Amino acid sequence: MFVVCPFSLHRLGLVLLVPHYLVELLFHASRLFYFSDENKQKGFTLWALLFVIARLLTLTLSVLTFGFGLPRTENQGFSLGDGNFNVLTIRMTCLAAICLTQAWMMWKFINFQLKKWREHSQNQASKKKTVSPKSKPHKRETTRGGAANGVVKSEDKMSPRARKSKAS
Repeated sequence: MFVVCPFSLHRLGLVLLVPHYLVELLFHASRLFYFSDENKQKGFTLWALLFVIARLLTLTLSVLTFGFGLPRTENQGFSLGDGNFNVLTIRMTCLAAICLTQAWMMWKFINFQLKKWREHSQNQASKKKTVSPKSKPHKRETTRGGAANGVVKSEDKMSPRARKSKAS
């Protein structure tokens, strides 16, 4: 006979996994659309928004379940045979595990978004530099292959010879 345990957490696990995997499905679908046409990037914006919402939903449901729902049940106690683990230490351990997992996922997400933002801003800056008209070089700068008075400037993307270090 199947006994429904109040603290087996199967239902909570399913409820928490559904939004997580729906957001992951959207991410992979956005990647497929991006691979088919690189101009279709709106799915990634929607994914980023829903990713944050799913993390907040997971945290909210976890706190409500472990903090307010389970302490009010009538089966308070530890019983390995019945599968009842409704004691404060186990509830807080489960809640801490969920919170740490969500914090780790958000940390990775924020670092990923910052990296993409930096790359995008660097690409925009390099595009502005290549598009902007260059001023005419002076007559002295054009002699000797871009070197004025025999000195190669760092703007020409050539480094001067390395100096010998003084050995004692």
